Amino acid sequence: MKKIILTIIPALVLSSIVLGQGSRMGTASSTQLQVVQGSRYLSGGGAAANAVGMDAVYWNPAGLALSENGVDAIFSNRQYIADISNNYFGVSVDFLGMKMGTTVRTFNIGDINETTVWSPDGTGQVYTPNFSIVGATASKQLSDNTSVGVNANYIRESFGRVAASGMAFDLGVQYQDLASVEGLDVGFVLRNFGQPVKYDGEGLGISATATGSDRPVEYYKVDAAAFDLPFAFDMGVGYYIAGANLGFTYTSNYYATDEIKLRASYDVGDLASVGVGFQQSLEAKEQSQQGDGIQAIAAVDPVWYNNPFDGLSFGGSLNVSQFVGMNLVLDFAMLPAGDFGTNQVLTMRVGF
Repeated sequence: MKKIILTIIPALVLSSIVLGQGSRMGTASSTQLQVVQGSRYLSGGGAAANAVGMDAVYWNPAGLALSENGVDAIFSNRQYIADISNNYFGVSVDFLGMKMGTTVRTFNIGDINETTVWSPDGTGQVYTPNFSIVGATASKQLSDNTSVGVNANYIRESFGRVAASGMAFDLGVQYQDLASVEGLDVGFVLRNFGQPVKYDGEGLGISATATGSDRPVEYYKVDAAAFDLPFAFDMGVGYYIAGANLGFTYTSNYYATDEIKLRASYDVGDLASVGVGFQQSLEAKEQSQQGDGIQAIAAVDPVWYNNPFDGLSFGGSLNVSQFVGMNLVLDFAMLPAGDFGTNQVLTMRVGF
């Protein structure tokens, strides 16, 4: 088993170095993959190492295998930015010695008035963007200490008469009681790797006249650019001692600045827990700028970009099993959102 661990961990680290080629701010597609799902682990400090059950599907699929229930279900609602609401639903079962799960994420953006170059005040038409993610998870416990897992997420985006779709994959490993220290866990996750996503559809057609020709006005199709997925690599460590959970995660982002995430929670017996989290983005790396055949390296002004989700988060869990006669836990979290105020996340977890 030690050989397996020593093989998996270097492979994850090497993949992060090869695929994560520095900060490429503002060039990723499908960034809804990065919207935190669930509220139990707040902003994610240590979640890569100690997340379990259906909560782990987002943070580290390896943790799904550690659930003691035969069936797990989760429902979460997050009031996101700009009146956008995010719903998350998932269920998992035991199957062929593994945990198999499926999840659905939807984003309710609302109606948007259509505007064009010729009608900046609106055309009178309304369109509704549709963003959704459907995922499948497989997770297996290889030994008393080691578990692995993989997510396959189908991404679908559409608005007006254009749409884009793609596949994103997560691969994770968790190891409990590192170096024979009880309560010390580590985890590694490759998140959101896959082929670039590209928009297509009738909405990309335009009426134009070809330059340097005698052709009449015709319809031409704009070839949209393809954008990479928001690839990230999480390295987490968690430590449980005397009812307190302490967690640390370092996130290496391919599309944005790297992040440091901390979390501390305390269990009040089997009834409840309270927690506080903190996220801080590191200084943006130097960027490669191209234009007019000239390539230059320029530093990013830290004033220009601030991650709105940096800062303190708070939350708690309430185990209502003894009151309702079933394995039911309610979680609540308040996450920072910069100028957008505070995001509130409510989660219900059920196990059988």
